[in-house]
Amino acid sequence: MVCVRVYSRFCAFLVLCLLFLLGLDTVRAEDIPKILLANLKQDQELTSRELNTIRSEVEMLRREYAQLRVVVDQVQRFLSQSQGQENSKFTELQNKVLVLELAIKQTEKARSLMQEELNKKFQQIVEQMNSGFEQVTSVKSAQAKASTPTFSSDYPKNGFVHKVDKGETVSSIAKKYESQVNWIINANQIADPTKVFVGRELFVPQK
Repeated sequence: MVCVRVYSRFCAFLVLCLLFLLGLDTVRAEDIPKILLANLKQDQELTSRELNTIRSEVEMLRREYAQLRVVVDQVQRFLSQSQGQENSKFTELQNKVLVLELAIKQTEKARSLMQEELNKKFQQIVEQMNSGFEQVTSVKSAQAKASTPTFSSDYPKNGFVHKVDKGETVSSIAKKYESQVNWIINANQIADPTKVFVGRELFVPQK
């Protein structure tokens, strides 16, 4: 059950990273760690419940073992006074004690192996999460650099300031004052020439 839950969480992590890399709006970068941590906490709680159940079973077996040991001691005292038919019962009780001791050892060994496996899986998930975050961060950084416009300083430094009126564009302003569109864009560092709003003051370079 632990392996199935860990595998399902890892698959969910890969799906989230894929959605994020594809740029879908349903997943945000800051939400991925929260989702994954919530899944890890849920797995840890379920595992803790299973370990608590195993501990309870071990404790119950130990109590039964203690009770049987008391019975065996009583039988041993009784057999020291009278031998005969009770020998078979004593042997049967001894066999039950041996079986119970073996069951306790096997249960404790299984619990220890389960804990070690869980620790390894958690370590692998943490390493995979760190690797995924590094990839997502590098991709987003590259996209941000690619989308950042660059501007040239190669334009006339002489000119004047023009306040954009309704219906005007960078092209119409350049044509109106016998300037150039690239000059206006570079001088005012306009990232999107189609989004020049009314009332904005632009420096119009002129030779």
